Amino acid sequence: MTKLNGYAATLILVILGIFSSVAMAQSALLQQLEDSFVGLHEKVGPSVVSIEVKGKAAELPQGMEEFYRFFGMPKPEPGQRRQLPRPQGMGSGFIYSEDGVIITNNHVVEDAEEIVVRLWNGREYPATLLGTDPEGDLAAIKVDAQEKLPAAELGDSDGLRVGQFSIAIGSPRGFDGSVSFGHISALGREGLYGLQMQGLVFQHLIQTDAAINLGNSGGPLVDIHGRVIGINVAIIYGANSIGFAIPINTAKQVIPQLIAKGKVTRGYLGVSIKDAKEFAEAVELPDQRGAIVDQVQPGTPAKRAGIQTYDVLRKIDGKVVEDATDLVRTISSYLPREAVKVEIWRDGKMQEVVVQLEERNLVAGATSEETKVFGLELRDLTPTLIERLKLREGVKGVLVHSVEPDSPAEKAHLMPGDVIIELARESVSSVADFQRIVESHAQSGSSFLLRYVRGEREPEITVIHISEE
Repeated sequence: MTKLNGYAATLILVILGIFSSVAMAQSALLQQLEDSFVGLHEKVGPSVVSIEVKGKAAELPQGMEEFYRFFGMPKPEPGQRRQLPRPQGMGSGFIYSEDGVIITNNHVVEDAEEIVVRLWNGREYPATLLGTDPEGDLAAIKVDAQEKLPAAELGDSDGLRVGQFSIAIGSPRGFDGSVSFGHISALGREGLYGLQMQGLVFQHLIQTDAAINLGNSGGPLVDIHGRVIGINVAIIYGANSIGFAIPINTAKQVIPQLIAKGKVTRGYLGVSIKDAKEFAEAVELPDQRGAIVDQVQPGTPAKRAGIQTYDVLRKIDGKVVEDATDLVRTISSYLPREAVKVEIWRDGKMQEVVVQLEERNLVAGATSEETKVFGLELRDLTPTLIERLKLREGVKGVLVHSVEPDSPAEKAHLMPGDVIIELARESVSSVADFQRIVESHAQSGSSFLLRYVRGEREPEITVIHISEE
């Protein structure tokens, strides 16, 4: 028994030694991981900036005496315009080059009259806007710091994998230099309707559960080596830890154009399209790939090349088109005036046409007029917006770009992306039409009947109630 007890005691000591060694190894591993994260912030932090902006003072329209009276607003003096308070905002960015070029989101600096950049060391500098890309939600600004600035190291987003670490750095809610850790939870996110309505057409986004909050926009998403893999762009309200970032390889294609030309030029075809897989059997496709043409815009490259409704676009210069999103992304990667070979499935067989692309232009074929009334920010429809919204053929109206909280428009349940087609039982085809109808009916009552289209649904009606104070 004594001998057995000796063996047992020895075995216990060996087991305790193993557990102790494992615990020490785990502790060392955790310490190494923690040191890596701390070192990561020390490496990347100086390349991240906070951005504060002041927008242009909004002006109320002139020549609307009855409008002012009806809504109880003091009428401006002759030759004067009544201005609202200047909007202010904040966001983040990262230093792209040591000479002071900084990358951020377009929505951070859009319509900014003043831009101030605050560096990691607390120094502040005024910034100038070099260029914007609304459809990619990217912008380049520049500061003259009279010193070399620490540029961030750019990574390769094409090699990302779901599950790997991701770290967001920026100024959420104005708290400079904040860091949050998480993982890449999905790749290639598309079709985020809310972001499309805000103008972000080219998505294919990185999804992350690293905490992203208001103010993180424009800041970098980095890997464990401190390399920028994405640019934080959006969150899902009401969801826990679901944020999105623009892949850095997407930005790499755009940034040189922003710096050199102040804008991004992309090819434009001129068709409204849908995924072909929904119609594959009906048009006798051999598989479900491609984009089916829903509408061809008049006076566009597609129209001139003879592309028709029900055509399925299968290949561009020999590259297979997977779906509608892939077609838009592929065509947009070409420069205006480039000629591309388009392989089309029509009437059960393939044929090829050559299309000379034009420049994709948000305001092509329409004015840039916009207005605010009833808490609505309205914009004229353009061919690009019609394509983006996938509106039915022949729909005319004005786009609801934004809705102010607690406004008559919000109480009428209107939303960004709605297309108003009638006001006070009169057809609306432009912002000017809308303003004219408002003016002409300002004295007739305290409510306006309104008819609108939302997505692919049938037109709906609502009523905007206005109470005279």
